Amino acid sequence: MGGKLIEHGLGLLREAGVDLVFVLGHPGYYPRYGFQPAGVHGLDAPYPIPPEHAGAWMVQELRPGVIGTVRGTLRCADALDQPQHWRE
Repeated sequence: MGGKLIEHGLGLLREAGVDLVFVLGHPGYYPRYGFQPAGVHGLDAPYPIPPEHAGAWMVQELRPGVIGTVRGTLRCADALDQPQHWRE
């Protein structure tokens, strides 16, 4: 069921013209839906992620060719821009 929600949400974001989608989640789960480690592409989380959890910070491009053309630190919505949301 969770996979269908992810796929539906990605479809809605694609239709809305969103280029990149980021998740901080289980690195064994999200890659099956097209997510890949974001840090290796120069796309940093808004708060530090310990090296042992770096694979949990992931990105998916919804418009082909975007990854590799942008770099930097993500700015997120105010509701998520709080350190407690970025720690275990």
